[in-house]
Amino acid sequence: MNEIAPPRYRLVLPPGFLLIPVAHSTDDEITELVRRHYRDLPRDSYGPQIDRTAAQLVASARSARDAGVLDLVVPMGVPWRAPVSLAIAISTGPVPVASDDAEPSASEVRDTVATSAGEAVRATEKFDAPASTDEMAPLMRLRFEWSIPGDERRLLAVCTISGKADPELAPIVDALAELGDLLLQTLRWD
Repeated sequence: MNEIAPPRYRLVLPPGFLLIPVAHSTDDEITELVRRHYRDLPRDSYGPQIDRTAAQLVASARSARDAGVLDLVVPMGVPWRAPVSLAIAISTGPVPVASDDAEPSASEVRDTVATSAGEAVRATEKFDAPASTDEMAPLMRLRFEWSIPGDERRLLAVCTISGKADPELAPIVDALAELGDLLLQTLRWD
């Protein structure tokens, strides 16, 4: 099998965020990455929580791997105490042909932004809040698309902000969307 090498890029991450190379890591390697991230916490009191976090990330990594995702970026040890968070999935895809450019949904806004990796197409989409106040669901999504230098593929990054149906969370959702946008604008080619 002739596998195409993944593009080499760098991304500036704030403290507490972790890039998980899901496409090229085993479940055991991801578990070890999580344990290393929390190595300074006492295992006797935090061990079960670390193990649960590792198991959740391994499950997410399997799903992402099956969907063709190269890397996941997630906050580890979320400093905010609200039922809302973000995750970024990075993958590659073919250069779209003109007929592939579907009409954006009514809630999607597309524009072009300057990033450290050059010009990117950015799409922002807001979703209706979940029907149940206990349900976590996507609330907002940012999609970035870059041309990969010397390659016919595109680099795709999707930042999803998920949360519960609580109007008081709107400022946090907006702040996380701004954070995701800023993180993705730091992407540069290695």
